[in-house]
Formats: sequence, structure tokens, C-alpha cells
Amino acid sequence: MGFYNSLGRFFFEWRDKLPVPLALAMVSCARPRPLNWVLGMPLVMAGEALRVWGLMHIGPTTRTREICADRLVTSGPYSHCRNPLYLANLLKITGFMVIAGNLKYALCVLAFYTVEFAAMIPYEETFLAEKFPEAHKAYRSVVPAFFPKCAAVEGMSAEPAYSLQDALASEKRTFASTSAILLLLSICSLLKREKCA
Repeated sequence: MGFYNSLGRFFFEWRDKLPVPLALAMVSCARPRPLNWVLGMPLVMAGEALRVWGLMHIGPTTRTREICADRLVTSGPYSHCRNPLYLANLLKITGFMVIAGNLKYALCVLAFYTVEFAAMIPYEETFLAEKFPEAHKAYRSVVPAFFPKCAAVEGMSAEPAYSLQDALASEKRTFASTSAILLLLSICSLLKREKCA
């Protein structure tokens, strides 16, 4: 458990830096076509919408390098699954991979995020279980870790603790990185079109 916990901590602390080389590699091997954009953009938008909804309930504490929680969040998307922000990230990543149109690279990225999420989620949940033992045990018994329940769990407040404006403000860096990736993929699309012309 010591090594696994350390691995989860490593991924947690570097979760905002590790995607940078992956994104650069994705752009270098991208083969975007119009249909890829049509299929991929809804996934990117759905992932971002889920992130914003989640941030309205959990707030800006997700931005810290140190794991922390002043309360156990069980409302909004957290009443459907315990890790909606990771699910949102997976939707966005999948959308980027669809747009990029390189299946071999997409499988490598999927393998990376499978390892990352498999280490980070238990690391975070161990922290929450130690900090909120009874509440987390009850929450864990009714709400799935990753794949959401269709209906929200009864008795869990649906009122967000933060406003939409707060959530959007805390998401500025993510909006910037998402825009940069989409811009680079757009450039790849244009370059490919010019080569084919």
C-alpha cells in the first residue's frame, strides 16, 4: 500500500503538469478530419460542462497541490458518482483523442490515464475515509466511484455551495489549456487540408 499510495500522491501533485507532454505529442501525431471534430467536440463540451457543475459543488479546493477537504461533498454530480471531475476529464480527453484521429496514440493515452486514475482515486478516497469515516462509509455504500448512477441518490442536497461565476472563475486555467489544445488541433486540420489541396 505504501508504494501505491506514493504513486497516487505523485499523480495527484503533478496532475496539471503531466498532460502537457501528452498534449504536445497528440498534436504532433494528429490526423484530424471534419468528422473527427463533429464527433469529438460534443465530448469535450460535455466534459467541460460536467467539470463546471462539479466545481459549483466542490469549489476551488481542487486546484491545490496538497490534498484537502473541509467537508464531504455529496451534492450535484457527487450524488451520481464519487469522482465526477475525473469522469469529466476522461470525457474531454476522449474528445481530444477523437478529434486527433490517431487510434494508436489514443490507446497509449488511455493506458496512461487508466494508471493515473487507478492510483489517484484510491489515494483521495483513503484521505476522505480517514477524515470523514462514518459519512464517507455511508456515501461510498450508495454512490459508485466512477460510472454514475442514472438517478441522484436520495437525501443528498442538490444545492451548490458555489455560484456558476465562482466555478467559471476557478476554471480559467482549464479553459485556457483546452482552448490551446483545440487551437493546435485546428492548425493541424488546416495544414492537412493544405497538403491535400
